[in-house]
Amino acid sequence: MAGRYSFGDSDLAVRRLGLVAEVFEPTSRALLAASVPAEPGTALDLGCGPGHTTRLLADVARPRATLGLDGSERYVEAARATTEHPAVTYACHDVTQVPLPQAPADVIYARLLLAHLPDPLALAGTWRGQLAPGGVLVLEEVEAIDPPPGVLRDYEDLVVKVVAADGGDMYAGPRLVALGGTCVDLDVDAAVAARMFGLNLATWSADARSRGLAGRAELHRMAEGLATLVEAGPGRGTVRWVIRQLAVPAEA
Repeated sequence: MAGRYSFGDSDLAVRRLGLVAEVFEPTSRALLAASVPAEPGTALDLGCGPGHTTRLLADVARPRATLGLDGSERYVEAARATTEHPAVTYACHDVTQVPLPQAPADVIYARLLLAHLPDPLALAGTWRGQLAPGGVLVLEEVEAIDPPPGVLRDYEDLVVKVVAADGGDMYAGPRLVALGGTCVDLDVDAAVAARMFGLNLATWSADARSRGLAGRAELHRMAEGLATLVEAGPGRGTVRWVIRQLAVPAEA
């Protein structure tokens, strides 16, 4: 796959995606419920990870068949191990390459994936071309993240550099403006955000250090600060995510 998923597919990454699924489920569910056509035949979940988004897509859209695709065999195996629905399957596939398996599809969904791939707008157009007549491409990408000053903001400044070093753009939402969409705000408790950030930091900190993006002392201070926020528990502020949500119809 062109580009690299900065957050990896380790056990820590699987845990983090479970937390991400909990945090983003309400806004994603609302988007899908408002966007998918009635009685779709096939739905594709691109960058499915360990299957959280695929199961959500199947639950909301209720297609005859739902296929989750990911470039990581480890994620695909994890998704298969935790999914019992007979109409939900998974496959390892580079989603930058078309045709996509089982295309043309009635629904194609991707959440927070284009941030890790080059030229998000062009790739979204490629995926749109994989829709069946009357189908819809549903996308969610970060427009902005607004943490308070301190360790949460320090982490966010660094992760933007890490994703950029891997060929992506953490804030891919603004690059999709030509396709329209609307932005929704999601306020996440600081302790929950710190837990997500801490799992990420543990995944890529050694790589960030080897690339010269951050020093050992800075990374250690950041890890300790995030852990302190987690231990302090909820109610000590929020981090605001602004998410661009798009439902792009198939071309006529």
